[in-house]
Amino acid sequence: MATQAATRITSSTPADIENVVSLLVAISTEFGFAYAEALHTRSDGHCLVQSGAKYCSNGDSERFYQASKEFIFPLQIGIPGRVWKFRNVARHGDVSILPSTIFLRAELAKQAHLRGCIAIPIQLQSTAHFFVALFYANSVLHTDDVGVSVLAKASEILAAKPSYGLSIPPSQAENGSTAGTRSVLSKSRSWLKCELALNKAPVQRSPDDIDDIMKFSRRLEFFKHMPEPQRARLCRAMQLAKYNAGVVMHRSTDPEDRRVWRLVILGRMAVQVVEEYAAGQQPCTVWLFDGGQTFSRSYLNLFSDPTIGMTAWIESVSTCQCLEIEIPPDMQGDFKAWTRPLWYEELTRYFGVSINEAGEALGMCTSAIKKICRRHGIARWPHRKIASVEKMISQLQTKIDEMELSVCKDDGALDLLRSEMFDAIRQKMQCGKSARAMVQEAVTATAAASGGGGGKVLDPIEEFNDGWDDHPEDVIGPASAAPHSSFEGSTTHHAPPHSSQHGSRHGPQHGAAPPLEGHGQNLGS
Repeated sequence: MATQAATRITSSTPADIENVVSLLVAISTEFGFAYAEALHTRSDGHCLVQSGAKYCSNGDSERFYQASKEFIFPLQIGIPGRVWKFRNVARHGDVSILPSTIFLRAELAKQAHLRGCIAIPIQLQSTAHFFVALFYANSVLHTDDVGVSVLAKASEILAAKPSYGLSIPPSQAENGSTAGTRSVLSKSRSWLKCELALNKAPVQRSPDDIDDIMKFSRRLEFFKHMPEPQRARLCRAMQLAKYNAGVVMHRSTDPEDRRVWRLVILGRMAVQVVEEYAAGQQPCTVWLFDGGQTFSRSYLNLFSDPTIGMTAWIESVSTCQCLEIEIPPDMQGDFKAWTRPLWYEELTRYFGVSINEAGEALGMCTSAIKKICRRHGIARWPHRKIASVEKMISQLQTKIDEMELSVCKDDGALDLLRSEMFDAIRQKMQCGKSARAMVQEAVTATAAASGGGGGKVLDPIEEFNDGWDDHPEDVIGPASAAPHSSFEGSTTHHAPPHSSQHGSRHGPQHGAAPPLEGHGQNLGS
C-alpha cells in the first residue's frame, strides 16, 4: 500500500486565533450559544486539535473546555472530522444523549448542560490550514435551519472583515464515488484470478478455482487467525456480490444476524445515522468501510439507540464489490475467537461488568475474549477501576444535588465539586483506553512538546496496571498488538478493524498507531 507523505501545515498565528475568537463571540452572542470552540489542523495535518480559541458563557462551559483540551479529532471521525473532511455545515440535535461512538464527550456535555451542536468549516486563506468552529446550545436544535443561518452569518462577518484572512471553504461531496473507492486489493494479480473463480457458482468451482480463492484469502486480515481447514471451508462457499450506489445492506431495525459478513474489495460502504427526535435532519455519515474492511449488521449496535429515536444503516456510496462470507452454525463459537472483527468500541461497552459477564453477553469464553484483548493491547479488564470511578461520580452528583437544593449554598464549594465531577468523568474515559494507546499518547505529547524529540517511553503494562489491586481473573497478559480504532475523536486514533492494508483508512499511521476526538481516548466531538 502506498503511504502518504506527512504534510507540514502552516500553524495559525496568535492574530489568527484572536480573529477566530472574535468570530466565535459574535456568532454565539447573535444566536445565544452557551459555548463555542475552534479546532485547527495539527502541524502534521493528520488531525484536528484545540486551537485555544473559545467562548464560554459560564463556569460549566469553561470546565467542558478544560476537560476537552487534550482531545484530538481525526479526519472524518465525529462531527469535527466530518466537517473537516467534507467542508459542510453539520448538526447534532442533542449531543448529551448520543452514543459515545458518535459523540465521545456526551457525558461531559450532559454535565455541562450542552445539548444542540452546530459545526462549520473555516479556512485560513492562501494556506492549507483549517479551523472547525463548533457552537453548543443549552437546548435541543430541532432543525437544520439554525446551521444554515450560522453559516450565512459567519460568511457575512468574514466578508466584512477581509483583514482576518478567513473564509468559508466550498463544500465537497460527502459521498463522492471516486475518492478512496479503489483499493490495493482490487488491483492485485491474486484478486483477478480469485474474481474469475468467484464468478462461478460454488458447486461449479474446480480445485484450481478454490486454490485461487484460498491464495487471495491469505492477504485478508479477516482470515489471519483462522485454521486452514475452516478457512478452506468458508472459501469454497464464498460469494462475490456487486452493488450500485445507494443500496442498503443492513438497518439497525433489522433482526440481529451474526452469520453473514461482507468484506469490501472495491468501492465504499458508509454507516448513515439519523436522529429522529431532531425533525428534518438529513442522515449523516459516521463511518466508512473501504477496501479490505469487513462489516456486518452487529456493528450498527454501536451507532443506534432506539430509546432516543436514533437509527442507523449501512449503504453503498459508490459502485461496490464485496465478498459475502456466511459463517455456518457449527463454526459460530470458534469464529468469534479466531477472527471475529470485534471493534474496540464493542469491548468498551462491557468494561463496566466482569470479564465473565462480558463473555456471556458476547457469547464467547473468557479465553477468547482475552485473545482479542491482547490484539487490542488491553492488559487488564478494567471493570473494577470503572466501578470505582462510577461510584465516585455518583457520590459527587449526590453532593452537587444536595448543595444546589441547600438554602445556604456555597458557590465556591459547588464550583469545586463540579470541577471534581468533570475530572472524574475524564478518569472514567481514561479507563477505556488500552495500555498501548496511553503509551502512544505519552510519546506523541513528548514529541510535540520537544518539537519531535524523544522522551521517556513508558512501559505499557506497568502504566496500565499502576495503582490497581491484583485480581488475577482480570489480568489478560502481555499486550502484543496495537489497539484498534475508536470514533468521535480521541487522544489516539487506532487503525480500523480488519483492514488488509497497513495503516488507517483515515490516513497514514503515526508511528505504531496513528492518533482519534473523543476516547480521551476515539471515536465524536
